Amino acid sequence: MMNELLDDIRRRAEITPRLAAVRFGDDAVTYAELNDAIAAYGDVMDRHGMSQDAAFHAGLINCMPGLARIESATERNQVMSEVVAWLGRELGGGDSRRLRAVS
Repeated sequence: MMNELLDDIRRRAEITPRLAAVRFGDDAVTYAELNDAIAAYGDVMDRHGMSQDAAFHAGLINCMPGLARIESATERNQVMSEVVAWLGRELGGGDSRRLRAVS
């Protein structure tokens, strides 16, 4: 699923770079910004033998610092899961029909 999600983010960054990919609180990130951050962290993760999953999460938190300010690890993990579901809502792999936005 993560490879499909990363490919979708890359594609959307090319087609609609200024479109907001996701919003959380006062933070908003476009597809271009998110793609650029994932790519930058991807280089770092590759050098250290880490996955593109790690690059995605690092890039997302870099672009949306409000996510790092969630104190409860359980709540932070829940919000991150909702963000992944939101971004992958059109990929067909999850049940995101109910999800309208991440709050």
